[in-house]
Amino acid sequence: MEDVVVIGAGIIGACAALNLAQRGMRVHIVDSAPPGSGCSFGNAGLIAVDHVAPLASPDTIAGLPRMLLRRDSPLRLHKRSVPRMAPWLLEFVAQAQRPRFRRNTRALASLVTVAAHAWRRLLDRHIATGLFRDIGSLYVYERPVASATERAQLDLLERHGVRYENLTAEQVRRDYLPSLTPHISHARYFPGMASVTHPQQVVERIFEAALAAGASFTRAAVESLRALPDGRIGVMLNGETRTVAKVLIAAGARSAELTSQLGANIALTNERGYHVQLAAPSQDTLRVPVSFVERGFTCNPMAQGIRLAGTVELGARDAPDWHRADLLATQFQTLFPGASAPQVASRWYGERPTLPDYLPVIGEMPGVRNAFVATGHQHLGLTLGPLTGELVAQLMARVAPAVDLAPFRIDRF
Repeated sequence: MEDVVVIGAGIIGACAALNLAQRGMRVHIVDSAPPGSGCSFGNAGLIAVDHVAPLASPDTIAGLPRMLLRRDSPLRLHKRSVPRMAPWLLEFVAQAQRPRFRRNTRALASLVTVAAHAWRRLLDRHIATGLFRDIGSLYVYERPVASATERAQLDLLERHGVRYENLTAEQVRRDYLPSLTPHISHARYFPGMASVTHPQQVVERIFEAALAAGASFTRAAVESLRALPDGRIGVMLNGETRTVAKVLIAAGARSAELTSQLGANIALTNERGYHVQLAAPSQDTLRVPVSFVERGFTCNPMAQGIRLAGTVELGARDAPDWHRADLLATQFQTLFPGASAPQVASRWYGERPTLPDYLPVIGEMPGVRNAFVATGHQHLGLTLGPLTGELVAQLMARVAPAVDLAPFRIDRF
């Protein structure tokens, strides 16, 4: 039995630990926070099998000037951070050019299109039972989309086998969102998109399954990592170094700090997002999760009320700007005038680990045998968690992974 340390108890680390333990490895999970308490707690709760294209795209670049000038924009770039973020931003622009965007879309689609199968394998083990819903999701458009743009979007979905149904505004209000404003253009329903009713509990269930399979947990921050001459890895916790056969860095926003200790620099930035949890309104307000395309946020009816999640802040280093969160509740009231006034029960912010091409890092570190990384899942951590857990377990067991991981190598920049 090999001793393996998994750094990070979010959705990625928990899924990896479960798969590694089931392969017979002696797994030790390490995190300074409780399981599922980071971005795994605050996400929108969607298993977004429609996200086959990365956000680093020609359409995103074309829309940047308008988004940056809007006061209520879903994107905010902190001007004081531009010099520090310049290398990341320049690489983002380079990755958004059409040839690289096409290549990156093929890579991301190779994960997203099989993510639902990995979720099904997890559910077949009776993990997260009762927290998973296979009811589809809506994308609502408040303005008509140019025919060429829409055709390109639909071609992309069809090319990768993503099922969808186009709906009129009347159909949306009648069948799914009776309280929605009539001032919308159309919508798209994705029957294959699932969701969860409590993201943190999902991670906790996976974590508990990993413990039941033989994993252990230590609540501590990893102080340092060191590659040893014999190929093993030294992990320092609470002032003591533990020598293990292999280590997996799945520490989200802190991953770049840890990989740098082993000599690998990852072009990772922290992309701040927010959510607002509304006290449960009428059951009929939302019959399925819905995303508002132009406003860049998602509404998901969850066990404790409706969660409004979204917005992107790049370069944030200060305290959270709660106006960004409150804006979500204001927009919800504008979009659902037929519902009761939203009562904010809680607010949250977190740092999504994001690379310039909006692809994750999944692989073994170059030049350091037995050190592996799984991070950079940006908005798709919940979607890709079970699949990534399977893939890194295959890598660490020296089994050929089920997906070609070359596009997600650590040194691709």
